[in-house]
Amino acid sequence: MSHNLSRSPLIAHAVLALGAAVIILNVPGLALVAQSPDAAAAGPRQSPVSTEIAKAQQAMNELQQELLAKLKAAMDRGGPDAAVEICRTEARLVADAVAKKHGVELGRTSHRLRNPANAPRGWARTVVDGRDGVKASAEELRVVDLGDRVGVLRPIGTTEACTTCHGRENEVRQRIGATLAVAYPGDRATGFAPGDLRGWMWAEVPKGVR
Repeated sequence: MSHNLSRSPLIAHAVLALGAAVIILNVPGLALVAQSPDAAAAGPRQSPVSTEIAKAQQAMNELQQELLAKLKAAMDRGGPDAAVEICRTEARLVADAVAKKHGVELGRTSHRLRNPANAPRGWARTVVDGRDGVKASAEELRVVDLGDRVGVLRPIGTTEACTTCHGRENEVRQRIGATLAVAYPGDRATGFAPGDLRGWMWAEVPKGVR
């Protein structure tokens, strides 16, 4: 599937929200409220679900910060094998704790999974699947109307540090192949280069959340 989603029938429109471009998918009932000329002159129009988007971003930011801190500590303590163990034993627990704190559902997913438990939810699959070779900079925040909830997808880019565990397959296997074989025997999350789209953070936020 092409990564140019402008060809997809799911796209309703793109708007500006929270200072960043947002693609709103599958939302015929969430048309932008008409603005007066004075309001339009004041700045970019806001998404009708900007509060839910902000809540999703807040939870995603906290999850990212906590996971990065745990992974850095693990790398300093025991190298990439220890980092893999953190992903296996603690990443889901951290996500669940952050989700509960913010009153949302929260996780990570990818088109090339390491943990099969992170498979994309049905509403996210169209965006997530078929993303090999796409650069993170080519992607944007995606927002999906789920009826009583709002689904949000945020791209995860590959940094130089990520390539220790997710870079060239032969190099990753040399470093942590034995650990991956035990923890994730079906691992597909290698072959990424800096700047590549490695996956997505996702959140489901109840409508009207404050």
